[in-house]
Amino acid sequence: MIIHMSKLATPEDQNRVLSRITGAGFKYEVIKGATGINVIGILGDLSQISETYFEDLEGVDKVVRISKAYKLVSREYSSADKVIDLGDDVLVGGPGELAFMAGPCSLESEDQVMKIAAYVSLMGIKIMRGGAYKPRTSPYSFQGHGVEGLKLLATVREKFGLKIITEATGLHYHVNQDGVREKRNVLENVIEYADIIQIGARNMKSYGFLQELGILTKMSKQPILLKRGDSSKLKDFLLAAEYIVANGNPNVILCLRGIRTFEDEKFQRYTPDIGAITVLKRESNLPVIFDPSHSVGYRVNVPGVALAAVAAGADGLLIETHNDPANALCDGEQSVTESQLADIKSKADAIRHLLV
Repeated sequence: MIIHMSKLATPEDQNRVLSRITGAGFKYEVIKGATGINVIGILGDLSQISETYFEDLEGVDKVVRISKAYKLVSREYSSADKVIDLGDDVLVGGPGELAFMAGPCSLESEDQVMKIAAYVSLMGIKIMRGGAYKPRTSPYSFQGHGVEGLKLLATVREKFGLKIITEATGLHYHVNQDGVREKRNVLENVIEYADIIQIGARNMKSYGFLQELGILTKMSKQPILLKRGDSSKLKDFLLAAEYIVANGNPNVILCLRGIRTFEDEKFQRYTPDIGAITVLKRESNLPVIFDPSHSVGYRVNVPGVALAAVAAGADGLLIETHNDPANALCDGEQSVTESQLADIKSKADAIRHLLV
């Protein structure tokens, strides 16, 4: 249920509404509407509450019952596209330029990171991705450099002025190469260093983790990029985003990365869920980013799928790139080269220009 305050509503009017909400045992979220009028979202099971319970209060214009299970991230709650401001004129969402996020799957060495950051920056890409903690299917695969990798990303931000996105793999404590447990857990470390916190497909249904994430970033409103699980329905995806928003952080970016079907992996890693872009843009007000690298799994397929995603209305692209893909420690076969990345960006920007 959402309450639209009137143009003439006073702060006292709003406080009376909020008191009635909390007095009935519900939680609320207040947002500034597109016209500058406050909208109040009520959270909880409102099936036994009539709209008139709030409509008779001074300052209330109208009360609308939301039919969607995902309330705060729905178009019903707020019809305006959410635009996430990272500072320094770097925006994700809205009618402006595409948000490009590019970098290696994993941070391997200072030399590798600086080479990639240099060409990413020269292309005008403003956000660099890179994994410090890597959740791998095999326990024997490279797991990332942890805090040392995060420190490399901090150096990249300072030297090149790039914003940083990196994955938080959970609430577990990281154990270093000497077998010593680090004092802080992985999520806390990533929160300290990242401009955008990435939540991978494996954690999309880790609801306790998503709740904790929303609570820990409630004050900072640090943007969260949430990836769709490879076997998850779009409703489940939106409800996972709702967990974060309902716990205090409205700055969520939805990221599609391909879904598991009956496709043979020798052709593509997953099936690109490009059609989901239009569904999410219709159902939700959150920015939608597409990851062509993980959806196809082979660099030869990345450019075409990336451009198709932009044409379908994606707000940005999350692309893996490597200065030496043949010798990458992780996902080298799907990492585009410097020249391929430049070509994708040029063509994607041209498509975006035609659409807006």
